[in-house]
Amino acid sequence: MKRWFRVVTISIFAIAAVSLVVIQLVQTRRTLSNSDNMFSVSVGNAMEDVLNQLDNDSPNAASSFSYQDLDSLIVEELIINGIDLHPVVGVYDGSQGSFLYSSDPRREDDLANSPYRYSFRPQGVVSTNQFFIILSFSYTDLFLQRNPTIYLYMSLFLILVIAVMFFISLRTISNQRKLDQMKSEFINNMTHEIKTPISTISLACEMLSDETISQDAASRANFIGIVADENQRMRVLVETILQSAKMSNKNFSINPKEVDVNAIVDKVLKSFKLTFSNRNGCVETHLDADPSVIVADELHMTNLIYNLVDNGIKYSTGAPHIIVSTSTDGKHFFLSVKDHGIGMSKSDQKHIFEKFYRVSTGDVHNVKGFGIGLNYVAQVVHLHHGHITVESEPNHGSTFTVSLPLKG
Repeated sequence: MKRWFRVVTISIFAIAAVSLVVIQLVQTRRTLSNSDNMFSVSVGNAMEDVLNQLDNDSPNAASSFSYQDLDSLIVEELIINGIDLHPVVGVYDGSQGSFLYSSDPRREDDLANSPYRYSFRPQGVVSTNQFFIILSFSYTDLFLQRNPTIYLYMSLFLILVIAVMFFISLRTISNQRKLDQMKSEFINNMTHEIKTPISTISLACEMLSDETISQDAASRANFIGIVADENQRMRVLVETILQSAKMSNKNFSINPKEVDVNAIVDKVLKSFKLTFSNRNGCVETHLDADPSVIVADELHMTNLIYNLVDNGIKYSTGAPHIIVSTSTDGKHFFLSVKDHGIGMSKSDQKHIFEKFYRVSTGDVHNVKGFGIGLNYVAQVVHLHHGHITVESEPNHGSTFTVSLPLKG
């Protein structure tokens, strides 16, 4: 996904999200204001009906009221007016400055400060005492109605959830496009990689069909060696692809047995003899591991070493100089493959073992491969309960070190 497209998409989303928050906040405040007014009107209407009934039904004074009936009457009228809440009810003597009745004595301070205060005169009799019926609604009941902040927080939370899902989707799409691109490159690179040994084998067969060359024992042996080397190279390429695909299966397992790694190194390096010769390169070995026998899968260990050496040759701009070393510390077997090639940056080192990832070669365009060799190596090391590290600097080559547990 192109950078400008991501920037435009994220910018549009950010503007839309901010606009949505502003609109939501303004609308919420307006709705809450209307709702608060409607609530006050409804409470006032309910209390007007209550006071009318008190004027008609009460005998002489507030002290003769049945306070429990008063409580029930208020709740009934509130429900009739669309308020399904049960407030604390108090009857207050204004002249004495005390409550004659409170449905919850612990809430008398709330009652004293409540705005829902209604004066009354039983049966319209004028008294020197001034009586009030006071209602107090709990903070929890009125919180959503009187506090717009909770709506703002809820809106922000939902927008945050949408934003997270948006960026996850955007990242998934970007990664999918990147993966599709890498797969396309993989197919192209694999095609060219396999075509090379096929062309070489075809040319060698044509040369062997020439009677003048076929009668020369040395030339014949040379071309037969070319065919064998290229065939081995193609086998390893195909084997790497197949084994890498198999390793994606969780049920994949290896077939470990005692193998001599030093002997495998010698065998693998012999298959590169023609390659080093054609490029005037050289290979240096320091097979100091003693013992050199570990419990491992011979096929995968062979492919592992082949891929590490082949990787060093690919990324050498001039004559390749590869150093292969083995050693032990009593508990672990160490295999090291060092090249003097173009090296890699720290950012490349973080992704070098990812499938289909290929190191940028700058102005060098003759590097072959399809980006699964080192991923395959890392999977083989993991299956053998080992560890692999890379040390590299641009223009100073790379060193891959594999650590595997020794037998027993």
